[in-house]
Amino acid sequence: MMTVNFDLIIAGCNTRCRHCYVNGGPGGMMPLASVLGTIEKLDALAELLPYETSFTLDNEPMDHPDICVIIRAAAAAKHIGYFHHGMTSGIALMARKDRDDVMRAYLDQGFREFGVTVHGNAAHHDMIVRRKDARRTAVEAAEYIKTCGAEIGVSLMFNRFFHEDADGIDALLERLGPGWIYFAVPNYTPHGNMMNFEPFRGSLDSLLGLRSHYALWGQKEEKLLEDVCTPGMLIKRLEEGLDVGEMFERPQEEMYLTVRPDGSLFYGNTGVETERLGNMRTLDVKAAARRILELPGNRDWGAFYDAGTLPGPEEMIRALGRVPADLAYSDMASTVYRAFAEAGIPTVIRGWK
Repeated sequence: MMTVNFDLIIAGCNTRCRHCYVNGGPGGMMPLASVLGTIEKLDALAELLPYETSFTLDNEPMDHPDICVIIRAAAAAKHIGYFHHGMTSGIALMARKDRDDVMRAYLDQGFREFGVTVHGNAAHHDMIVRRKDARRTAVEAAEYIKTCGAEIGVSLMFNRFFHEDADGIDALLERLGPGWIYFAVPNYTPHGNMMNFEPFRGSLDSLLGLRSHYALWGQKEEKLLEDVCTPGMLIKRLEEGLDVGEMFERPQEEMYLTVRPDGSLFYGNTGVETERLGNMRTLDVKAAARRILELPGNRDWGAFYDAGTLPGPEEMIRALGRVPADLAYSDMASTVYRAFAEAGIPTVIRGWK
């Protein structure tokens, strides 16, 4: 059974994470009337689809001045579910004078789980999200959310600095006492944002070097190694016989669509929208439903590639072997060092000049 999710981008974001897959960062604000009209249209569209259908509010919903009204409207939709992922940078929430009202709006509608993402210590976190004091504010927000009676979780965004920041991450988890911990490794994805993250990507060796922390982080090694998320992992899988072409051609049962702040509806998300289906203000709901029914699932990035043009496994292994095991080598170090300066973080990194 196909499941469908619409990513409804109602506001910009307070950070510019280098790995962001939904084109986050400062951006347009969808007017309240447009948000409410879009939710109504999505509800009507979902009624015509024989799929399990939901929508998500992005990028940072708490940036929107009318988020309390929007949350109530999202919860009131009859035919489409509101998928509350609850992830927040915390920056928008802590800057609001009405933060108590915002939290009450979520809680009154039954949304009781929220999460913050941690990229390591303050300097590394702020550099990767490109916002000074971002980690401090995220922690403050997590603690405030807990005082409101909600559950807080932590997403650990693995990167090459985790091995030196691991003890500090342990201390933070003990301080926050999260209800859940998710270990995230940014995937390889074909959009420009991800290129900004490559100098920061952790290696397989650095991941395995964190074994002593897995228990506190609520992780199991075999689970972490299920996904191909470092060059070393992919080489290993290719040597074991992984057929990337077959994997990309496999039918998918999840479909993602995006509604941009200007109301444009696209098939696809995560920064790669492959077909424009119209604008929500003027959308012919029946025609849009017919087109969506013709489209295949696109959850996996294989949906955006021509599998027939992929190189063979030996060529892939040779190419991956040219990727430095330690991305601090060569000019990668200066790339990361410049990133600190760009983020306004006066930090000298040990061993770098």
